[in-house]
Amino acid sequence: MKKVSLELYAVFCIGALSYGLIEVIERGYSHITMGVLGGLSMVSIHLLNDDRRHGGSVIRLLLISSFFITALELLAGEILNVYLEMDIWCYSGQALNFDGVICPYYTGYWLLLSLLGMIVDDLVRWRLFHQKLYLHFFRSRFFSKYSLGNFKVKRSSDLDV
Repeated sequence: MKKVSLELYAVFCIGALSYGLIEVIERGYSHITMGVLGGLSMVSIHLLNDDRRHGGSVIRLLLISSFFITALELLAGEILNVYLEMDIWCYSGQALNFDGVICPYYTGYWLLLSLLGMIVDDLVRWRLFHQKLYLHFFRSRFFSKYSLGNFKVKRSSDLDV
């Protein structure tokens, strides 16, 4: 239990710092609540990544992740931007936005960031928690034969040489 808590805390911190950095690079500034949302998003990606590591569909998990992050953004946006009038972000200029707090453009952005998050999560598991490096994202004959975890061919008889 202690190891799982430490793992989730580490993933949360990495997500919070990473998303804060992305915002600073993109907009020039960020808000502490965006770090919290980035951390929660990374924890959800981490939990979904468990399913991917056990054979789950990458596309399905990326869609779930992007919709979950959009739901978090909607909840936070309605509380922070609409109710508390903090005006942390505003998508009112984007097409098909809802209340200026969510829009399809950023849902697609969250999908791409979720893929990057899964890669980062695998690297964190490997480096910090000594788990197998499992960068298999799409099922194919190539990925079933070769391991990226130890960077070696599993069976030399499988080579088409």
